Amino acid sequence: MLFLVILIWIVGILILFADFRNASARWASATLFCGGSGGLSAVIDDQMKPLFESNSDVFQYLLLAGNITSFVSHYLTPYAFILFGFMYSEFVPKKYIWILQFFLFIPIVGMLMFYPVHPVFVIPYYLTSFWVVPYILFGVILLTWSYIREKNPFMKRSRFFTCLGFIPIMLNAVTTSYFLRIIGIEEGWRYNYWATLFLFGVFIISLFRFGFIGARLRVRRQSLNYSIQQLITETSMINHRVRNELEKIKLYSDKIKKYAVITNQENLQSDIDVVFQVQEKMQNTMMRIQQQTKDQGLHLSENRVLDMVRKSLHQLEIKLKSTNIEIVSQCSNHSLTMLCDCLLVEETICNIISNAIEAMPCGGKLTIQVDETRKDIILIIKDTGIGISKVRIFHGF
Repeated sequence: MLFLVILIWIVGILILFADFRNASARWASATLFCGGSGGLSAVIDDQMKPLFESNSDVFQYLLLAGNITSFVSHYLTPYAFILFGFMYSEFVPKKYIWILQFFLFIPIVGMLMFYPVHPVFVIPYYLTSFWVVPYILFGVILLTWSYIREKNPFMKRSRFFTCLGFIPIMLNAVTTSYFLRIIGIEEGWRYNYWATLFLFGVFIISLFRFGFIGARLRVRRQSLNYSIQQLITETSMINHRVRNELEKIKLYSDKIKKYAVITNQENLQSDIDVVFQVQEKMQNTMMRIQQQTKDQGLHLSENRVLDMVRKSLHQLEIKLKSTNIEIVSQCSNHSLTMLCDCLLVEETICNIISNAIEAMPCGGKLTIQVDETRKDIILIIKDTGIGISKVRIFHGF
């Protein structure tokens, strides 16, 4: 049983370590720590108290410790779990969470008043089940709902493993610790051992590969075979050469545009405008590299998401016309804005769309979807191309 407690608390510590600032991660960790205290209570009652029966002072301290850990396990675990469900699902705005924390704690205060921890701690399972069971079941519903409504495929996978880790062990706990005891089966809680092993396995696999409660640990080994100073010098030289070539592009593009205006060639004027936009973007990028080679400073401003998408599509207009690609745009809010570096975001969107075009040489369907949640803006770009083989999936180029 002590091994069981250690496993649960290891999971709780790793969740805190992975994303301490995330409130849902803190409540998930609290759920695991409170649940693990039930195993610690069993260790105290079954293994430690018999060793000190002859020493009344130590025995009384162990008795109190066992009662406190049992109280934490039976009453605080459902409380922490339902708050984890509220925070993780974002079912209630954060500004109202403190009100929920207060009202949901009222049954615990009532149980403590009528059934004190010391000197004898009695758990009225039939009475307790009237609020503990709804807490756990509603927490399960919240986790399931958060998975169902998630639209981002990567976050959906993370939410799936979060549900897979928490829902079985919580349903097993409410069954063995309450339902079985109500009908007279006292030792059913010992089956929690296998549920905990399952949780630990799911947690370890998902935390490092797919994400757990929105957090993911990455262990990478990087081999640096070059000097940083040499890299900076080479970057400065490339920067100077590229800027000179960009000035030439601007000069000759201006001449072509004047000719297009004189000859009234609107298509040519539109194409040259795209060249000017690309040249200006490259010019700004090279200026940033020159100012700070190691870290590019962000130039934040409020930008409409659809405008950045349209600019990226406009830059790739010629490339799109040469292929039989159908573009489908989906946006829940056309006036949606975000605080970002417009240059970097447009460049990222342009690169993703360009890769999608290259993946569909014989035509296909390019879907651009813009959605929003309470905290995030989600931009999904999907294509019906050939994809990347498993051998090359982790190669940058």
